[in-house]
Amino acid sequence: MASLQETVDKHTKAIEALQETVQKHTEAIASLQQEVKRQGEAIASLQETVDKHTKAIEALQETVQKHTEAIASLQQEVKRQGEAIKSLTETVNKHTEAIISLQQEVKRQGEAIASLQEAIQKRGEAIERLQKAVIKLTRRVDRLGIELGGFTNRAGKGIEKAMLHLYKKSLELHGIDPKKVVHGTMVDDEGIIDKGKEFEVDFYETNDHVYVFEIKNFADKGTYDQVIIRKKLFSAKYKGKEVKVFVVANFVDKKVWRKLKQEGVEVIASHIV
Repeated sequence: MASLQETVDKHTKAIEALQETVQKHTEAIASLQQEVKRQGEAIASLQETVDKHTKAIEALQETVQKHTEAIASLQQEVKRQGEAIKSLTETVNKHTEAIISLQQEVKRQGEAIASLQEAIQKRGEAIERLQKAVIKLTRRVDRLGIELGGFTNRAGKGIEKAMLHLYKKSLELHGIDPKKVVHGTMVDDEGIIDKGKEFEVDFYETNDHVYVFEIKNFADKGTYDQVIIRKKLFSAKYKGKEVKVFVVANFVDKKVWRKLKQEGVEVIASHIV
């Protein structure tokens, strides 16, 4: 009977140690879940694995709790039933084997958690390096945009003529002769937009039509606004002729392209982005 009590006491200490280890694992897992949450979509597959570990550990905790309750019940039963000592001893031996197996499994999970934490840390460092690289790239792109904008402003009419020549074949398919396009200014005498204001325009006139052009490297919302303004100005000034507007660009924003098409504007471009 004393030997059995001693064995049960050892089990109690083993279970307490195991609970402490499991609690530490629980805290480690909670910290790991927070780290995984911060890394977000970049480690979605890793999150799935961590979730599986979480569920497995929760199931383990539930099993350990059931063992604790079973052992407590067993201790009370040992005190009350002398005749069941032999059977109880066999049951306790089975519990001993189960606890040893559980301790080994918890140890393996502890090693797996440590390995997972190391992997997450490395991926976090990799993501941080990638974020820094993206920031540098963004700055370079912004700088390139500024430089390109400055170049376009400086090139002025030269760029416009070059682009009209570049898209000559496409324009000719619409019955347009690029050589006839002239660059000039139009004054808003009637106050359609802003009375007295001058607007730079590219156009040419025939007996029946007035062809108006907006020539851009990249056609964005600002281009759309300019097209609408020039369409209103020309329609007011050339009331007896049909005004046909063309946007000639290397790149056109897809949303802007759709809006231009809705306005009946012909878009000639290399890329719609």
